[in-house]
Amino acid sequence: MNTSPQPVSWELLNAAPSTVYERLIVQWPYQTDRDLAFFYSESANRLASTFSGKPIDDTILLPFLTLYRQAFELQLKSFTRYLAAARRKYREPSNPALSAEEVNRRLRGRAIGHKLQPLLEELLEHYAALNLSEPFPQEVQQLLLLIHHADEPGTYFRYSGNLPAQQTNVDFPNLVARFKEQFNLLQAAEDWAEDHIEANNQQP
Repeated sequence: MNTSPQPVSWELLNAAPSTVYERLIVQWPYQTDRDLAFFYSESANRLASTFSGKPIDDTILLPFLTLYRQAFELQLKSFTRYLAAARRKYREPSNPALSAEEVNRRLRGRAIGHKLQPLLEELLEHYAALNLSEPFPQEVQQLLLLIHHADEPGTYFRYSGNLPAQQTNVDFPNLVARFKEQFNLLQAAEDWAEDHIEANNQQP
């Protein structure tokens, strides 16, 4: 049986070709997980900016959580791949567990997949092995674990079957501020780690 994936078709987008610049939106090629993480966070922030304190705003809570959950997952995977590559390049070139193929196999496997807690644990293992001078941000860890416990498999925000049976009253602006702050901090941690690692491994 042929189980090879079918090639991606963009007929969905090609069916709405742009002819007026002011109506243009572009799907760029060669986007990374980090690029997409930013796109999802930006979309969540734009959605959150429509909040007006009216009952209709209840409809944006789960889509907001879904978008930000995806943003955190992709950012963690981007950061993890970089840290593993840095370990392989500068510390453990002969460690087969650090090959790009093996790292991707773990990230896509059943043990991690879309689960934020084991993904975070994988990242922290690489982070610790590199002996970085600054600890991984504790506030980011706390939020990631809260998201994990609310939506372990990555599908609870998307379907009704696993939502809580009781009403929850949320201060939405405070929630948005926390998500934005910790996502930005996670991105900054990756930027700092990359700068720190590369600067400390330059050839004399």
